Amino acid sequence: MRLDAGELVGGRRRVGDRGVHPVGFGAMNLSIEGRPERADAIATIHAALEAGAQLIDTADCYALGDGDVGHNESLVREALASWQGERPMVATKGGVVRPHGAWAHDGRPEHLRAACEASLRALGVETIDLYQLHAVDERVPIEESAGELARLQQEGKVRHLGVSNVALAELERAARVIDVAAVQNEASPFVPEGLSDGVLAWCDANDVAFIAYAPTGGWRAGRIAHLPALQRVAEAVGASPFEVALAWILSMSPALIALSGASRPENARSSMLAAHLVLDERHTQALDAAFAAALGA
Repeated sequence: MRLDAGELVGGRRRVGDRGVHPVGFGAMNLSIEGRPERADAIATIHAALEAGAQLIDTADCYALGDGDVGHNESLVREALASWQGERPMVATKGGVVRPHGAWAHDGRPEHLRAACEASLRALGVETIDLYQLHAVDERVPIEESAGELARLQQEGKVRHLGVSNVALAELERAARVIDVAAVQNEASPFVPEGLSDGVLAWCDANDVAFIAYAPTGGWRAGRIAHLPALQRVAEAVGASPFEVALAWILSMSPALIALSGASRPENARSSMLAAHLVLDERHTQALDAAFAAALGA
């Protein structure tokens, strides 16, 4: 069953001191290989906002390589400059670099400070809404990386802090240094450990937002549309299989925000609709079984 456009199943989700739509917009696909033309990318961001998105996720490293760093952040800045509605919460990240197009981690305090300063310029803001350590650098204790984030917050450069791609033990160590407002980890029907490794439970217990990236499986997403049980539930509730998969993951916790990416306006609108879908116990049980069977295949 689909609720009216203004109604959200379970209400809004909280990131720090702000309530947001349960589905956030992930902007990464607008800046990496295969990215759309700039005007089309901006139209996609606007479509997500028109459909209700109140959280946009970006990062300095969402680009084609080291010569393109900041592309995604500047794209978000341009889209928001021409947006007439309420300004969304913008989350960005530092700690991943793109040497010659590769992906590498750099959690050194001096790098995080320089990255944050560059993100402030790229986004055209004085304070970043949510700044996250993008990944743990095995060469740098997470306490050192988190400590620099704390200093950036004390200086007013960032409002809220978060960590991404962390195990529970790393999260607990970071939380001794900073006030964690959000954790951004991968979680989907095909990465169920993202929901069961203790991080989501910690977020639930500590009133911290859990931002699930790749919530329909990322590169595995094409498998979702072909699951018969998912197709049956989609037909029953009048939605697409991808909307149903998003609604399923949103039902896992009131702390969870599903971060859905898109490179076309119609896909951005579709993702936002998932928060208006009601899945009853029969639906969720059928999906639980279907996803478990798909993992075992």
